[in-house]
Amino acid sequence: MITQRQFSVLNAIVEDYVELGHPIGSNTIIQRHDLNVSPATIRNEMKFLEGMKLIEKTHSSSGRIPSESGFRVYAKQLLEQPLNEDSAHNLDMYGMFMEHHFDISSTLEYFARVFSNQSHYTTLVIGPDHSKATILDIRLIKVSPKHLIVVLIFDTGHVKQLHVSVQVPISDLSITKVSNFISQNYQEFLRNGQKNHIDAYRLLGFSDEETQLLLRVYLLIQQYQSSESSRVYLGGKNQLIEGLDESTVRSIQPILKYIESNQITDLIRNISEDPISIKIGSEIESDFRDIAILTKPYQIDDNVKGYIAVIGPTAMRYQSVINLLNLIS
Repeated sequence: MITQRQFSVLNAIVEDYVELGHPIGSNTIIQRHDLNVSPATIRNEMKFLEGMKLIEKTHSSSGRIPSESGFRVYAKQLLEQPLNEDSAHNLDMYGMFMEHHFDISSTLEYFARVFSNQSHYTTLVIGPDHSKATILDIRLIKVSPKHLIVVLIFDTGHVKQLHVSVQVPISDLSITKVSNFISQNYQEFLRNGQKNHIDAYRLLGFSDEETQLLLRVYLLIQQYQSSESSRVYLGGKNQLIEGLDESTVRSIQPILKYIESNQITDLIRNISEDPISIKIGSEIESDFRDIAILTKPYQIDDNVKGYIAVIGPTAMRYQSVINLLNLIS
């Protein structure tokens, strides 16, 4: 247990280290913070915090830097502070959803970029699991004689457009015929679309070209549903890549590998325990170091929900990121 004054010294060391990027000494704390104590008292409190392994002494300076544990203590107390709500500047995800014509993919891709630009850290948005969503309707729209759009309408309210190209031009009449058949029989089509071979579709009155289109549309939808299970939308990946150098490669490469694989979805779900969760270093994974992840669940409506994750160094501007996460509505 540490005293309020020791908390104040720890906070000063963390905040100054994040801003200045070098070890913090007692003189720096006295100059930058109004603690109303002597330099000797500050040094004694720093010695105590070092004994608690909340700060560390570096070889190159008499100053101290926060340890992984020190960052955790600092971040935890920030979460316990009352919210400073400002509804005038809320990040309205549902409003973005409407502006993007209820296309969840473009909405979350846009939100990831916006949040990354505002936070200045890499942002991941885990989308809803579309593989479990129910398709309410399927329509075909002709763009050109060899290019069609397959429109999927889900019970989550979002609309997805898939593109199909064909080698032989298909007439408007055939497109309408295939579209009406799929729309009127979409549940049976999604269950057995591939099982109906050419002879079966011929018996239903479809030409070979129409049959090929039916099979193409079925396979396209199946591929989309299997690939869209909790899709990850990424904003500001360059923030991590630009931080790669000899001193940070060991800490950044593991999280980059997670981002490039499907593991990142499970990782974020596993560490998202509270309205806002902060995990630092080995709390995330045993071999992680110098990395922090802040997560928050979001819900656009009853069916569209997922997670937002902000990834950065342990020396992160936690307060500003927490404030931004609290603005999400």
